Parts: sequence; structure tokens; C-alpha cells
Amino acid sequence: MSPDSIAEILAPFWRTDDGRTASERAADFGIDLSLIEENLRLTPEQRIDQNQAALDLVNSLQEARD
Repeated sequence: MSPDSIAEILAPFWRTDDGRTASERAADFGIDLSLIEENLRLTPEQRIDQNQAALDLVNSLQEARD
């Protein structure tokens, strides 16, 4: 994909003159922001805990594979 075609795809998100938020434009484009919104509701400590749990799972899977 060329840089020009990427710019064409992203152009609707860069607009600021249509009175809509980036979230509204993303939703209209078909992007589901629910996971981002859910994570933003968490405290930083909760996000760190989730990240650590994911890392622990990956480590466990790697150890089980070896």
C-alpha cells in the first residue's frame, strides 16, 4: 500500500471542519472503539494488572510449549 493510498484512507479522520468528533467518524467508518473506551475507564493500576496477567499467560504458554 502506497503512502498516498494510506493518506486517502485516513483523510476522513483528519477532518476537523465537519463538527464531528474523531470517535464519531471512526464509528461511521466501522471501527469499534468499545475496547479502548473500556480500558480508558480503568485506573492505571488496573491497566497494569491486566497487562501483567496477559504477560503471565504468555509466559505460561511458552513454558508449556518447551
